[in-house]
Amino acid sequence: MRSTLFIPLAIYLSIVAPNNSYGQPPLEIVPGEAIFNVFVNSTPVGLERTVLSKTLSGWRISSSGQISAPVNLQTNVFAVTYDDEWKPEQLVLEGTRNGNSFSIQTTFNSGTATSMIRAGNQPTTRTDQINSNAAILPDIVFTGYESFAIHLSDLVAGDELPVFVASRGQITARVNAVRRQQIRTAQRSMTARIHSVTLMDVAQQIEADIWTDDNHRLLRVSIPSFRFEIARQDIVSVSSQLTGNRLDEDEDVRVNASGFSLAVTVTLPTDAGTTESGRWPAVVLVSGSEALDRNATLSGVPIFAHLAASLSKSGYLVVRYDKRGTGQSGGRPESARLSDYAEDLRDLVHFLDDRDDVDRDRIVVVGHNEGGWTSLLAAAQENKISAVALLETPSTRGADFVLEKQELELDRLSSNATDRHEKIELQSRINSAVLDDGPWDGIPDRLRTQADTPWFRSFLEFDPSETIRRIRQPMLVIQGELDQQVLPYHASRIDEMVRAYRRTTIEVVYLEGINHLLVPATTGSVDEYSVLIDQQVSPRVAETLINWLAGAAKKN
Repeated sequence: MRSTLFIPLAIYLSIVAPNNSYGQPPLEIVPGEAIFNVFVNSTPVGLERTVLSKTLSGWRISSSGQISAPVNLQTNVFAVTYDDEWKPEQLVLEGTRNGNSFSIQTTFNSGTATSMIRAGNQPTTRTDQINSNAAILPDIVFTGYESFAIHLSDLVAGDELPVFVASRGQITARVNAVRRQQIRTAQRSMTARIHSVTLMDVAQQIEADIWTDDNHRLLRVSIPSFRFEIARQDIVSVSSQLTGNRLDEDEDVRVNASGFSLAVTVTLPTDAGTTESGRWPAVVLVSGSEALDRNATLSGVPIFAHLAASLSKSGYLVVRYDKRGTGQSGGRPESARLSDYAEDLRDLVHFLDDRDDVDRDRIVVVGHNEGGWTSLLAAAQENKISAVALLETPSTRGADFVLEKQELELDRLSSNATDRHEKIELQSRINSAVLDDGPWDGIPDRLRTQADTPWFRSFLEFDPSETIRRIRQPMLVIQGELDQQVLPYHASRIDEMVRAYRRTTIEVVYLEGINHLLVPATTGSVDEYSVLIDQQVSPRVAETLINWLAGAAKKN
């Protein structure tokens, strides 16, 4: 059975590292409890509680949890036991998905896995030969990734892993890269290891990033092609921050907003003594709805950290910040609208205007993805903003863009006509209900809870054309030609709008071979993100931006 959203229900991974007789992991594993947040499209959809405990003869991993749409999963019982060498002994899984009950009971003996799988009232039994060191990984019960993380401890780029899927047999997984990321939480600092892995199936290749902490306990799982993540609560709390991309010229400050403060990193120019006035042009980097931190880190690429480094070397003071209610910033995002985020941006512009080291006539906002909408809204109301740059920004009304994104995702998943029609029709009805253009009848309560929010309504209502009509600042649009999330036609459409209104100037630059992450790519597909060789924002992006800023940043 192939899922249109997640990989098959039960996966068993046999870990075989070259030249390594795999046994008990080399580091001491620390037992304990962890709670994970589950996100789809950066929206929280559920929680899962995990317990790793030491037994007399080995280890036990158990969990329970509930996840709403689009997964619709209730885990009643999950327990898997291993011996002291982390060889699997037994798996028990019971729960419901989309209201239908299921269960898996598997016993392991001498390299044989015997599984009794029940979906509704339809039981099946199968026996498969597997590696005796297999790690059990049911993909929609995310506790299984705890053992996967432990098995990854010895693996390096290039290692291949035999993967056993209960319903289909064995496939292959490959470790593509291993990198490190510093994280600071309220309790401690840690060095996370990130294994980029490809699960290679006959039908598709699935890319995943598996994050582990210093003790090889699971921190995070990211599957970009499904817009899916789980993250341990200590690293998604408002007090946590990624620190591995910190620059030497960075300084952290707090900026007052409406009843709370924003956590801000100011990157000073690398040579602070070369201007006669002692004042520097300033750039504020504004992230879109998908970014989880002030570096706009997407699929492991800290987009804004890379841009800040390039801009500071060219004599610009750069600001990047955690949006309200995320990272270390205060405020409550559930009641915020796009206009509120624009007001936060205006507060940052005023903060820069008050600094003695900033050229008040050269304060520029640069928005990526929907961060471009926030930038446009702020610029339309704030004359202290001297210019606006949009990086891969949508041009259509929010309601239309939501449907376009769904169409692109269904194309990527090769969904059949019936599935496409049902999903698009449901999303259209949700959009209408949020905008008070239709009833909520027939729409599940869990979907209404997620969609009926001030932010989503403001997103659906937003029409860039109406805001662009009020923009008087010079504009730049940078568009990656391989972007598969904001298609290149959006840049052309913004260009046409600005030229039709004749209120300001615009320059549009299309960058060949660049994807939505602003890095060099081959296809631009989301599926390609985790296997990209070059994880650096292309120098052409910064060069284009800096060349334009040299002439456009001054107020007219």
